[in-house]
Amino acid sequence: MTIYQNLIILFIATIIFGWGAHRFGMPIVVGQLLAGIIIGPSVFKLVSISHELNSIAEIGVLLLMFIVGIETDIKQLLSHIKTSLTVALLGALLPLGTFFLLAQIFHYNTVQSIFWGIAFSATSVSITAEVLSEYNQLKTKSGVTILGAAVGDDILAVLILTGFMSSFGLKNQGTVGVPQQLMIAISFFILFWLFSRYILPKIVQYLWQTKLPAIAGLIGVLLAIISGYFAEKTGVSAVVGAFFAGVALARVNQAKQIMAHTMTIGYGFFIPIFFASIGLKMTLTGLGDKWFLLIIMTIAAIVTKWAGSSLGAKITGMSTYESHIIGLGMVSRGEMALIIADIGLSTHLITNGDYSELAVVILASTLFAPIALRRSLLKSSK
Repeated sequence: MTIYQNLIILFIATIIFGWGAHRFGMPIVVGQLLAGIIIGPSVFKLVSISHELNSIAEIGVLLLMFIVGIETDIKQLLSHIKTSLTVALLGALLPLGTFFLLAQIFHYNTVQSIFWGIAFSATSVSITAEVLSEYNQLKTKSGVTILGAAVGDDILAVLILTGFMSSFGLKNQGTVGVPQQLMIAISFFILFWLFSRYILPKIVQYLWQTKLPAIAGLIGVLLAIISGYFAEKTGVSAVVGAFFAGVALARVNQAKQIMAHTMTIGYGFFIPIFFASIGLKMTLTGLGDKWFLLIIMTIAAIVTKWAGSSLGAKITGMSTYESHIIGLGMVSRGEMALIIADIGLSTHLITNGDYSELAVVILASTLFAPIALRRSLLKSSK
């Protein structure tokens, strides 16, 4: 099947399932995730993930996080930095320890058990950010804390994974030690801050004066991809780079116009493909005798991240309701956990069967998060 046929089926499915989710009062992103599962290898096998679709999906998540960054108030983000870091730390440590113990109980060796813990210590903010945006919650205390904590979680997961791979002699392209990784990450943020403060406004102003057709959208897409590329090169997640590019751009006079045009490009093509691609990666082949393990792991993935993140928010002074929302907002694992699983597969640390188990639990927690978050947000508004 050609890429054009795959795209036609994907777009029809995301429109139908997105509309259906909206009709039933669920976040649209849930419908798009289900679209990928239904038309993918798990059910009807109409479309499978390919290099082309994966590349489109990667651009989609960069544009999504770039848009979220523009909508984020940097002063508000910094004012909740203590809470965000506490949420990130406790939200990572509880799953890390719990999944290590569970993997040991299910007879995985020590190295594999640590890897399971690392995979589920990560958080994916893209799905939660979409739900928060849909319900106008991005600028609330809970929304800002979730965004800050997810960025901290991302960096923490990369550092833990780097230290783990170095300690056990596991090789992956570009692997360096934890101190070097930390210094590279710090250097990235310092250079990015200098660039955004002194150079970015001038570049945007110069490009704006060219008066090229759709220049606002072009600037947005270019910044999202470039920032993601350089972030990834320094060992920081590409989505973190795109998010901070959006935060930096928010200070530019043309920010609203750039965001509007980037949203049209992103939501009109790339972002639905990203959400559907997550569902496409799910496969149930060979998991017939593993359902008990998968159910236990899924419950643990949801409860540990919710409990750890909620506790982190609570001890820093957030209300019970806000702590609950933050906990739910941190549950989704999504692309970050799948990236870690891919690394485990490429280094032969886990088998294809192990990868499928990880993917099912990751996607189950990812599907749970927006549904539960939406219910809690609506309940509070009554």
